[in-house]
Amino acid sequence: MNPRHSLVVLVVAAALLPGLAGRASAQGEIAGRVVVSDSGRPIVQGAEVSIRRLGKSALSDSSGRFRLKDVPPGQHVVVMRAIGFRAESSTVTIESDEVVSWDVVLTRATGTVLPERVVEGAGGRPPAKLVEFIERQKMGTGHFITRDQLAKAEGGVRQTGDVISLVPGVRVRRGGSKIWIASGRATGTGCAFCAMSSAALDKADLAAGARPACYMDVYLDGALVYDSSSPARGLFDVNTIPPEHISGIEVYTSAAQIPAKYNRTAGGCGVLLIWTR
Repeated sequence: MNPRHSLVVLVVAAALLPGLAGRASAQGEIAGRVVVSDSGRPIVQGAEVSIRRLGKSALSDSSGRFRLKDVPPGQHVVVMRAIGFRAESSTVTIESDEVVSWDVVLTRATGTVLPERVVEGAGGRPPAKLVEFIERQKMGTGHFITRDQLAKAEGGVRQTGDVISLVPGVRVRRGGSKIWIASGRATGTGCAFCAMSSAALDKADLAAGARPACYMDVYLDGALVYDSSSPARGLFDVNTIPPEHISGIEVYTSAAQIPAKYNRTAGGCGVLLIWTR
């Protein structure tokens, strides 16, 4: 669990249901409460807690509590979002028949925050989270994949990783149906943030076919979901977000291109920003 996101974690063993004692693949749960970092309001109602690759999500109730049921064992990236607050993410590991509980602490966003669910259309105001995407696109630094381009890949024509693979300077790494995004930088001298050996990778990723590469940092709606300095915490499979769920994608393959707010590693292996609809 990433302490940077102020998650107070308590793992509690769940009681086995009758007849399930012999099942090695029993499902777990993720439950908890969403609170505010300042003292103005202790509870956040209507916050979305989701595991994108499983298609699971839940909204916090009037007491700030949420519950994600039937979560399979393994590592999962959980993203927490609420209007007026900064998005947060954390990697959660579920064992069989386990309930993982914590208090999710959200920090209020600065400035005016517009509702996220705004209808896209000609002449309409873009969602708040896409404002910086549009501003950077106008500057022309980096590579941008727009909604029009993504629409052509919908319906199973191409997956998200296939669309990103067309960007210059990008190298995709495949493992079955999974695609992980890396830069073309070699895993040799000078690549301080590369996953330079198989031992540095998560065992599940390695088993799926991942190999050493200069994997990019990945942000989903502004929340860090893959940290290139900690590859053992698990790579991010971009195919877990289908093209029809994405508004835009930004790709920065060099240190000179990366926006200052996302340049944590002085260049590293590049940055991938995915903005959902």
